Amino acid sequence: MPGDGSTGSIYSTTHAARAWLLTLAAVGILGCGHSNNSTGPTSTTTAQFNFGNNSPRTVDAFGDSITFGTLEERKIGFGLDTVNNYPNGLQKLLQKLDPAWRVINRGVGGEVVQDGATRIGIVLPFDHPGFILIMEGTNNASRCDDAAFIVNNLRTMVDAAKANKTIPLLGTIPPNFRSPTCAQDVIDEANTMIRGLAAAEGIVLAEIFDGMNNRSLFGLGPDRDPLHPNEQGYAVMASIWFNALKQAIPAGGTAVALHHKK
Repeated sequence: MPGDGSTGSIYSTTHAARAWLLTLAAVGILGCGHSNNSTGPTSTTTAQFNFGNNSPRTVDAFGDSITFGTLEERKIGFGLDTVNNYPNGLQKLLQKLDPAWRVINRGVGGEVVQDGATRIGIVLPFDHPGFILIMEGTNNASRCDDAAFIVNNLRTMVDAAKANKTIPLLGTIPPNFRSPTCAQDVIDEANTMIRGLAAAEGIVLAEIFDGMNNRSLFGLGPDRDPLHPNEQGYAVMASIWFNALKQAIPAGGTAVALHHKK
């Protein structure tokens, strides 16, 4: 996948996600979008943040196939992916502020939150990101898992990021336009809890669900996979995350604003 010069492999099945833990690699990113759905602390909240040994201009995009950039599932274990994924789009937007920004795509197709809660503990010390964007729960909702179970695992991810001196941001679970009613109910309940978690933890929330609750942003056509965004949808998602990050980045993310503090 094209990017910022980093190389490696990221897999698109749950089984491959386990193998991925042994072959971590960075994939850099590019695109655009147009939404401003985010809430949380302003940039002054993190103006004196101690990033430790992390890079203040590195962002990890952490999630499942929607983070990775799958356009649709063609068959089990195979999907159509796009380089115009949201991490690529987000990097392009951030590099307008400062060319030093880098976004690493850590999306793994098919991942459930309990696996993500384990994987994040390997990703963080490997990438040393100043920020991590956490958006998971779609696959658990499709299994009709309990919303509290989803959010408890997201809380574990937030705690891991904070312990690593990485600033976490949370995204609400995207809409699911597939037919299972249970998935939609779980997403609604989990998103209410995610909003509460972000407020309780004092971290910025990216309102992905509200900003993308439009069927035209999903699937390659009206009769195509309604779970994964199309390229227009990924552009909107990138913009939502961009506006959320601007709330979390000290002084708006310009070249002079960010530095290591040990």
